[in-house]
Amino acid sequence: MKRFATYLFALLFVVFSASAQDTDGSALERNVERAKRSLDSLNGELARMRSQYATKPELRANLANQLLAMEGKALELKGVYDRALAAYISNEQRNYTAKSSTPLQQYKGEDTAAVAKVPNYPKVANLVYNNHFKHYMSAADLRTLREAQKTEGVIQSKIQEYLRHYDKMVALQLEYERVDTEVAADSVLHLLDSVRGVAGGVEAAIGDAWHTLCDNKIYAYNLLMEQKDRVDVLTSADVELTKALRDAEQSEKGCESAVLSEYFYRKNALLGYECRVAEVLELQVAKDSLVKVQRALKRENYCVPKVKIVRRSFIEHEPLKVIKPTIYTSKNPIPHTRIYEYGTVYRIRIGIFTNRPNLSALRGITPLSYTDKYHGGKYAYFVGGFRSEEEAMEGVAYLKKLGFKSPQPVMWVDGEYISNIAEWKSKNLGFNIEITGTATLSDAVKAHISLRNENARFSRVGSAFIVGTFASKSDAELVASEIVAMDSNIKAEVKSVK
Repeated sequence: MKRFATYLFALLFVVFSASAQDTDGSALERNVERAKRSLDSLNGELARMRSQYATKPELRANLANQLLAMEGKALELKGVYDRALAAYISNEQRNYTAKSSTPLQQYKGEDTAAVAKVPNYPKVANLVYNNHFKHYMSAADLRTLREAQKTEGVIQSKIQEYLRHYDKMVALQLEYERVDTEVAADSVLHLLDSVRGVAGGVEAAIGDAWHTLCDNKIYAYNLLMEQKDRVDVLTSADVELTKALRDAEQSEKGCESAVLSEYFYRKNALLGYECRVAEVLELQVAKDSLVKVQRALKRENYCVPKVKIVRRSFIEHEPLKVIKPTIYTSKNPIPHTRIYEYGTVYRIRIGIFTNRPNLSALRGITPLSYTDKYHGGKYAYFVGGFRSEEEAMEGVAYLKKLGFKSPQPVMWVDGEYISNIAEWKSKNLGFNIEITGTATLSDAVKAHISLRNENARFSRVGSAFIVGTFASKSDAELVASEIVAMDSNIKAEVKSVK
C-alpha cells in the first residue's frame, strides 16, 4: 500500500508540474502513459486480492481494510489518469484552435459561394479557420461551421464535468459496499440517486450540443465535397459515420453513459472525415493537427463501466440455541419478526396461537420472534435465522427432540412469506446465472459460487455456463456482481428459471 501511495503522490506532482510548463504535448503524453501503467498495475493487484478475499475466508478480516484502502487509491489514480488525459487532449485542442490567424467577424463577403481560384492562403492548424473555406461555401454556412467548432471546447468541458460526477458515483458504490447498517446503506443509495440525476442533466447537455455540432459540421463538409465532386469522400464518410453509430449502439449496453459512448465513436469518425477534407484541400498542417487530436481521443473511449448497485439485504443469520432460564421476560419481550426486503432467510415456525403462549412452554429456545401479519391475525412464532433449507431442517429435527410437536421450516424471499416451501419450489424454480465471456470458469470463481450456494450446479450450454439455482433474484444478483469483480472478462446475467 505504501508503494502505491508514494507513487500516486509523485505522479500527481509530475502531472500537474508538466501541465503547467509544457505546451508541446510530449510531457503531457508521457504523463498519460505513466498514469495508465500505474492504474493497470494497481488494478491487477486489486484483482488478486479480491480473488483471495472470495476464496480464503480465513484471510478476510485482514484483507477487508486493505481492499477498501486500495479501492480508494484506485479511484484517486483513475482521477489522476483522467486529468492527465484531459490535459493532453486540451493541449492538442488548444494547438488545434489557437493558431487561427483570421477571426470569424472578418468574413463579410457575399452570401454565395465564391468560385474564383483559391489564393495561396497561409496554412493554419485549425481546419475550419483556414481561409480556403470562404471560397467553397456561403458566409452563413461558414459562420455556422465555425460556431460548431467553438462548441468543441464546451463539449470537452462538459465531458470532464460528467466524469467528475461519475467518479462520485463510483465512490458511493464503494461506500455502499462498505457500510454495515441498512440505514447507512439507504442513505448512500439516496445520495447516489441525487448524483446520478445531476450527471444525467450534464449528459443531456452533452448530447444536445454534440448532435448539433455533428450535424452542422457534416452538412458543411458534405456541401464542400459535393462542390469538389468528391463522391468517393462522401461515400466513405457516410460508411464510417454509419458504422460509428452501430458500434456505439453495441458498446453502450455496458457503458454508464450512452451519450459518451456515441461521442467517442462518432467523434473518431468525424475526425477521420475532417482529415479527408484537409487532404482534398491540401491543408497538411490542419491534417497533422487533426491526426494528433484523433490519436489523443483514442486513448480514452469514454465507455465508463456502469455503476451497478446490487441491493444488500443485511440479513442476520442466527443459529438455534437453548438458553435456560429463558432470556425473554416482561422487560425483554420476544420481538416482532423482522421482515427483510431483499434476500432469502429460513426460520422454523414452532406454532400458530390464538393467544400468546407461556414463556416456559418455549423451553428456552432462542432467538424467537413472532408476528400476527399472517395466518388470519393469529400469532405465529418463529425461531432462528438460517442460510439454507438444510440448516432449517437440522433445527427441525433438534426441536422435535426437545418435545415440539410440529416445527415447520418456512422462508422469506425478498420480503414474501413462504409457509409451504415444497409447494413454492414446485411453482417457482428460482434464478440462474448465465456466465459468458470466458472459455473456462476458474477454480476461484467456482469456489466463491459454492461458498455462497453450497448446492449450486454448474452446466454448459454452447459457450455459456449456467449456474443455479438461487431462491431469489437478489441472491443471484449478489453472486453475479461478486464474480464479475473477481474476473473482468466475465459477463454474468441473472435469468428466471422457466
